[in-house]
Amino acid sequence: MTSADRRRIASAIARAEEGTSGRIAVRLLPDDSLDAYARAKAEFERIGMRRHQGRNSALILVAPRARQYAVLGDRALHARVGDAFWRDVVGEMQPLFANDDPTGAIVRGVERIGAALREHFADEPAS
Repeated sequence: MTSADRRRIASAIARAEEGTSGRIAVRLLPDDSLDAYARAKAEFERIGMRRHQGRNSALILVAPRARQYAVLGDRALHARVGDAFWRDVVGEMQPLFANDDPTGAIVRGVERIGAALREHFADEPAS
């Protein structure tokens, strides 16, 4: 992944989180083989996503060499969006991965999660 790809992803995350109390992380792994969902759960803990006060964070984990990815949301976010949302996000990312556009796939996932965060976890206006 190029530095331009990384900047594109970082920009997508910043836009997705703007105006929300939620957080989104993306992790790219060099692994050749792994169970992406199990690794995402471990990585979620390792980087402290569960410590986010609102419990409304999400992680997109991608292992391009293993051709695996997983999307995981914390308790409060999952309670608002449900299983169907996560299946839809993964389903929308899949064709982009299949067309060898991992950056586009990640950005699409980030955008969908950001929309859910804005819908369910908009920041309270300052008083």
